[in-house]
Amino acid sequence: MSRCASYEDAHDPKYGEPFPVPIVMATADALKGYGTIVTDFENEDVEITPWPVKGWRTLCPGTGTLGGLINDELTYKWVGDQSMVTDDTEDGDFITGRLPKNIPPSDRTHVLVREANYHPDGGQVFFPKDKDPFVALLALPGDDIKMEDFVAFYFDGSFGVQIHADIWHQPIYPIKDESVFLGKQGAVHACVAVDTVDEFGKYLLMPLKPPT
Repeated sequence: MSRCASYEDAHDPKYGEPFPVPIVMATADALKGYGTIVTDFENEDVEITPWPVKGWRTLCPGTGTLGGLINDELTYKWVGDQSMVTDDTEDGDFITGRLPKNIPPSDRTHVLVREANYHPDGGQVFFPKDKDPFVALLALPGDDIKMEDFVAFYFDGSFGVQIHADIWHQPIYPIKDESVFLGKQGAVHACVAVDTVDEFGKYLLMPLKPPT
């Protein structure tokens, strides 16, 4: 995951109005193309993409998928007006979003987001350890990503998700003040990122409330 962007000037008027992201309830049908629901974390197999070949010769059978898996426990939390994540396989906390200027921490309705990334080497599983609700920001594959391609999915906490390889995403956003998630993905963990502020001059405005 990328952790290069700063949210210090997220409220600066030079960025204009943030781009509104639609939100839908996460269901098996709604997630088609993006990923699949996960009800059993331990028995969920991570989708691994075979290592790409550059020439006309094919991979030898059984190779190109042997990098193994990473299992981790992720703590997502709100600290003041900032969304943060701690990954037990990496060092320190990092920021994934910030509340708009006019939204208080006591009523988190939306969050400003500027980054997303995808993993070409395989899927990634997010599973709420205590059945806490959350929101996932996703977009379908394609390097020519546009702001209107993003969709927010509201999960009620009764299941997790495995996003497919090449799906644009951010670390998920908790609804509670703090939530713990189990995660797993391919150990190669290749990452391709986009920064909407750098590329489009705007933040995404992502809802945190379920659709009505």
